[in-house]
Amino acid sequence: MKYAMLVYSDQSTWEAYTEEEASRLRAESMPRWISLFEEFGKADPSVQGRELESASEAKVVRVVDGETIVTDGPFAETKEQLGGIFVTELPDLDEAIRLAALVPTAEHGTLEIRPLTVR
Repeated sequence: MKYAMLVYSDQSTWEAYTEEEASRLRAESMPRWISLFEEFGKADPSVQGRELESASEAKVVRVVDGETIVTDGPFAETKEQLGGIFVTELPDLDEAIRLAALVPTAEHGTLEIRPLTVR
């Protein structure tokens, strides 16, 4: 089964850090991210993961009465924003949950797992 794992977190905390603080925190978490990708690689060698730019960089596109309307920022006004995504093929939901729990962001954010529609 193919799954999308959507990584949500409160991005405002990162915006409050100085460059030095953010760099230090990234360096501290890097061993856990490396371990995560090793586990993903065992479960699905073709896994793809990408970090997204800040939600403040987003553009929202709507078509209303045939007119394209583009606005800045994320559509949802929520505390947590989508920050990254993994696309993976795993044997079952239990394995997807196991791997999602290894994502460092799960300790202060949310991971949403969705099966991908196969057509």
